[in-house]
Amino acid sequence: MTPIFAISLDRSPDRWHALSAQIEALGLSCERIAALDRLAPGAERHRAAFAAGRIGRDYPATLGDVCCSLTHQGLWRRIAGMADGAVIVLEDDARLSPAFAELARSDLGGLMRQHGLGALKLEHWPGGERSRRFPLGRKLAELPLGGGTLLYRQAATFLGTCAYAITPEAAGRLLAAHPKLGVPVDHFMFSASARRGYPILNPGFLNPAPVLHDFPALGSDILAERIAAGLSNGSQSPRRRAREWLLKRRLVHALRMAQIERVEMRWMGDVVPPPSER
Repeated sequence: MTPIFAISLDRSPDRWHALSAQIEALGLSCERIAALDRLAPGAERHRAAFAAGRIGRDYPATLGDVCCSLTHQGLWRRIAGMADGAVIVLEDDARLSPAFAELARSDLGGLMRQHGLGALKLEHWPGGERSRRFPLGRKLAELPLGGGTLLYRQAATFLGTCAYAITPEAAGRLLAAHPKLGVPVDHFMFSASARRGYPILNPGFLNPAPVLHDFPALGSDILAERIAAGLSNGSQSPRRRAREWLLKRRLVHALRMAQIERVEMRWMGDVVPPPSER
């Protein structure tokens, strides 16, 4: 079985209990990873281990972002020393579909190696942000998972780290290339414009996704802090706007040439199988 790690704050035991109950109900097991907490005494000291200069001004991070990001990075250090295969990382606002168990019991590492993927996004985000609801990708394969699932290579920014798989080799390469993250972890891994971990990971995603990022029901400690800091109003630095503009030009051309497609994301838990499979 693919190892599963679940990140959770000590001060949110209800979220951990809800996630661990889901995992147990699917006949799986996981290891809890205590998240660094922005409210803990002395948490400001973590900024020194995170900062990486100019790019941080283009992709600013709150203290909550810093703590979340360093928690993921600390887990990558452990994963980098593991055997070949893949590891699944969850955050505690994940809602799992029955097909998640199929995925965890499959040769996930073999699938990722076959298609040259260092990371694989497993989540559907039900918010309004278009780049998450309708990401751009290139179709790689159809998988016999949850009644039929498509595997895509990510072609544009597709943020979120609620649920992903990563290979030990890719985790080691991330750590070697970028000892300091410098940007929030979802930008670090999955932003095509920030280009920190993205070109190393060559990430993919699944649709329908086996995991729902259930922030509407559970809320987000980090989002509330970003709103309070004025970082969720869509404003961008001139340098970041230039990066995004150049990327958009390339993506428009690729769409016109049918090299990539816009994917309407769904969650496997909302997908009703045909009568023959019920």
